[in-house]
Amino acid sequence: MIHQLCQRALNAARNFLRDQSGSIVIYTGAFMAVGIGGAALSIDIGRIVLLKTQMQNRADAAALAGAAQLDAQKGAVVRAEYIMFDSMKAFTTAAADQGELVLYDAEFYEALEDGISRGPVTADDNLARFAEATMERRTLSFFYAPALNIMTGKTVSSYTELGSRAVAMSDPFICKMQPLMICNPFDLGGGVSSDDLKDPKWAGIGVRIKQTGQTGWNQPGNFGLLDLPGDAAYGVSGANAVEAALAADEPKGCYSVSAMGVRTGNVSGKVKDGVNTRFGHAFTDPTIVPAPNTMNYPNDDVMIADTTLSFGDGVWDIATYWADNHKDPGGVPYPLPPVLNGASRYQVYLFEQGTVYWKGKGKKTTQVATEPLDAAANWDKIDPTVDYPLEAVIPTNPAAPDDNFTDGEPPPGQTVSSYGQARRLVKVAVADCVSNPFKGNATIPGTGSYVEFFITREAGVDGVGATIYAELVRGIEARTSVEFHGNVRLTE
Repeated sequence: MIHQLCQRALNAARNFLRDQSGSIVIYTGAFMAVGIGGAALSIDIGRIVLLKTQMQNRADAAALAGAAQLDAQKGAVVRAEYIMFDSMKAFTTAAADQGELVLYDAEFYEALEDGISRGPVTADDNLARFAEATMERRTLSFFYAPALNIMTGKTVSSYTELGSRAVAMSDPFICKMQPLMICNPFDLGGGVSSDDLKDPKWAGIGVRIKQTGQTGWNQPGNFGLLDLPGDAAYGVSGANAVEAALAADEPKGCYSVSAMGVRTGNVSGKVKDGVNTRFGHAFTDPTIVPAPNTMNYPNDDVMIADTTLSFGDGVWDIATYWADNHKDPGGVPYPLPPVLNGASRYQVYLFEQGTVYWKGKGKKTTQVATEPLDAAANWDKIDPTVDYPLEAVIPTNPAAPDDNFTDGEPPPGQTVSSYGQARRLVKVAVADCVSNPFKGNATIPGTGSYVEFFITREAGVDGVGATIYAELVRGIEARTSVEFHGNVRLTE
């Protein structure tokens, strides 16, 4: 009996020593600590990624929005900075300081010579090509830190600060432009200009936008032509493609604003034929038809007095032009409408079409179709249907139906271009040829400067090659032309 009791006690002790069921509590505690810590760590990593992504998206949006405004036009940097700070609203709940994600700083940079690398900081509208957005730093508290402190017995940081930045580059381009260029007449060298050809005060100035020969202020060593962009497909090549581009209502392809390739080679015959298609002359494409009025207009008085001049003063003999071309059936000249006193040739052209337009008060600036927001203060409305009998406006001479000097109607059998009065307008690039001297087939930095001209006369009308006479209408920029586009991309 005693033996049995001792045996049972021994077995019980042995079984107790062999029993490991209670050890699961230790492992469970250990694994729970690790598991909870791991879950907290996973949540923290997710919150870091979320907050970082939110901040980066906000920085990217600001940089891209800012770069899109860097069009080399006056006020570009100020406009870009304003838009960067207000480009989008973004909020976060991941940060300890929840709320709106705010842009901390906006900075702008020039491009280096390669045109694609970020250069020094600048506030110059003409030079700024990169926009940098830096976000205000935000604090994120860790869930994992308390668990790690308990497990290790050490104190680790319970928060971190996150920041974000982005840099975007502006590479604006312009479409539906003729392959024409002139040199900036105000370029003093070193990227400095004494004036801006896009300034409205120059509207109405007569210019030779292409001369015959290789020299001249507007095309030193070249011929005033640009290389056609690679995406300009006319089904022909070489000089024939140049002719097609100059004749087209809406030229094909787009040109980079940051760089322009100049074309060598004297193709005067093709230039003359292409430009003069806009006056009703025959062209290989039967769909290309003349503008509503194909009249030639006089040059500026100073350019007539000195035929070597390429830049006029905007003063022309409007009274003689009107008396010669606007007569009643008895041959008596109609009086010049008072609203045309001091008008530009483009304004007279619009008036002759019966087109309502707005004229800058005391200026030769012109706006067609859309009434300016400040019309009452700065613009006068010109309505030919009110100011003059429309039936006497467009000059016609049945005795010379193909003479563009005396007859404003298209030749018999020809229709009027659906492109309307814009048939006489061309876009021209302005290059800083003194600051960036070149010879031959070169690529030179673009200044972002483009102007629109009204072609006043047939090319070569003076019997000299393919000289193109024109009158400056306005500067072209993203705010005034739907053909001016901002191509932007993130670089950092």
